[in-house]
Parts: sequence; C-alpha cells; structure tokens
Amino acid sequence: MFFPLKIAIINRMAKIINGQKIAQGILSGLKKQISKLPKNQRPCLAVILIGDNPASHLYVSLKEQRAQSIGINFQKYLFPASVSQTKILDLVQKLNQNDSVSAILIQLPLPKKFNTDKIISAINPKKDADGIHPANLKILATDQSPIVLPATAGAVAAILDSLKINLKNKSVAVIGKSQIAGLPSYYYLKNKCRAINIYDKSTKNLATKTKPADIVIVAIGQPKFITKKYLKSKAIVIDIGINKLKGKTVGDVDFDNVKNICSAITPVPGGVGPITVAILLQNTLKLYKSQFPISN
Repeated sequence: MFFPLKIAIINRMAKIINGQKIAQGILSGLKKQISKLPKNQRPCLAVILIGDNPASHLYVSLKEQRAQSIGINFQKYLFPASVSQTKILDLVQKLNQNDSVSAILIQLPLPKKFNTDKIISAINPKKDADGIHPANLKILATDQSPIVLPATAGAVAAILDSLKINLKNKSVAVIGKSQIAGLPSYYYLKNKCRAINIYDKSTKNLATKTKPADIVIVAIGQPKFITKKYLKSKAIVIDIGINKLKGKTVGDVDFDNVKNICSAITPVPGGVGPITVAILLQNTLKLYKSQFPISN
C-alpha cells in the first residue's frame, strides 16, 4: 500500500537545476575556443572593485579563478571606498582606450557615494562585459541583438535552454525591475514566450498576478519573499536573488516552502550565480572577437 504513495511523493519533487553543471559546460566550450587562438592573443577582462564588501571580493576572486582556468587574462583594480569617482572614471577611460583589454566590469554594488549609472555609462559599450550599459540595454529593449546579453539574462537563457522547453507555450512573470537582472530578463524573453509581465515587490495583489505564470523569475533582493501562494503547481522558478539571512546565503524564494510544488527550481547558492560568471566570461570572448574579427 505504501509503495505507490512513495512514488507519488517523489514525482512531486522539483527538479533542482544544477547551476554548477550548466556553468561547467559553458566554461568547457569557452576553453576549447580560446585554446585555438594564437598564444599571444587572449581575451582580457578588467574588473574594478571598490570598497571592502566581503561578498564582492569573493565574487571577484571566483571570476578571476574561472577566467584563468580557461585562458582569459584577468586584470583586477582594487580601491578603497574613499577613492574619488573622478579617479574611477579616469581609469575606465584608460581601459576603454587600451586595445589589450577586451571587456570591462564594474563589480556591483558600489558604495553609496558613487553614481553607479554614470560609471557604467562611462564604459565603452563595445567593452561592456556585463551587458548593462544603457546603449546595450536599449538595443535589447527594442528587440535587437546586442553583441552580448546582460550576464544575468544570459544565465536565465542558459537555464531555460537546459530544460528544453517550448517557450512559445509558456507564460512568464518577472518579479523585480532592476537594470541588472529583472529588466534584461524581461527584454530578452518578451518576444520568445506566449505572455510575459514584469512586477516588483510593491505591486498590488502580486501573488494573484504571478500565480498563473508557468515560469517565475525572481530578483527583488528580499530573502525568502516568494512562497507557495505566489506560484502555481509545476511552475518553473528561477531565483536570481542572493541574500544573507542568519549567516546563510539564501535566495528571494523560500526554497524549502516551494520546492515540492515546482517542476524545476534553481537553488541558492549553486543555481544562477555560477552560470552568470560563465556567461560573463562568454561575453568577454564575444567582445574580444568583435574587436578582432580578422585574427579569429
């Protein structure tokens, strides 16, 4: 009598999307491509990190390790929070003009005194590793294809591709309107799925609006905000959020609360994060090839 019940319980459990595995597949492909380039020609990613945020330093170290493991040169510029914005803007301009630098990344978030939009906008759009320069977002928003996708949107695309689903039959709810995650994901998907809507945490009757969606993408920066009431049975949930709660890293989705009603879900950590790093390095190679098409 109990055996069929056990099978039913197993069938209700979500597929836990292995971000590390997806990222490794991307990185392996990049390593093969880079190994075929002339030895004196390698993509180069320059990263600017300001302040002493432990998480930011950890993320930059991870990016450096992954870059070096596949043959991408890595330049790291570390500054205290006391550095002037003018000095950062001057550095960005020097990197823009340096032909040996293929891509530039500003590690976010910046300390509060800095104008993030102004600094991001100072990057040459053709060297925008994260794909969030206003010019690149505008291209994406108008249904065109920028040289690179914003890294987070690229990670979402990689996850959906790994699930081998037909997006044209799916409805999507994006929760969060940041220019780093929510908006780029919305722009990328808006003409690829049956229906799509974008909300934020202040949207009235949010749960009522998100519950019909087949795919829910969450990026609001609120730990464990999304619970069962926001999701329908068998929804696919992509959690972009990274938060600290009682010393643990958690997402914007209450993973334990919802995992048994989803058909697939990304964990935090180990979901979107590793893929985003891989996409960032993929973007670096794409930008390199766009700058040196003849040599490739």
